[in-house]
Amino acid sequence: MTTMILSGKRQVVLPAELCRQVSLAPGARVRVELAPNGDGILVRSDSAGERKPAAVLFDRIARRGKPLAVEDLQGLAVAKRQGKP
Repeated sequence: MTTMILSGKRQVVLPAELCRQVSLAPGARVRVELAPNGDGILVRSDSAGERKPAAVLFDRIARRGKPLAVEDLQGLAVAKRQGKP
């Protein structure tokens, strides 16, 4: 759990890692509501069904190994279409 400070304008900054986990990018719309038990505030994405920015999607992919060049990726795609492993 992260503790944040409420500014004079009643603003808080959401931690970047938390935003990545729930696919919130800068400029995303959120809904803020009172928790059902009245004990806190819920912040939820208001972009149901919207496309997510590529940067958010790529951050969720585990990166392993050396990056591939575009030409290598194209070669893999051709090989797959031809039925080669």
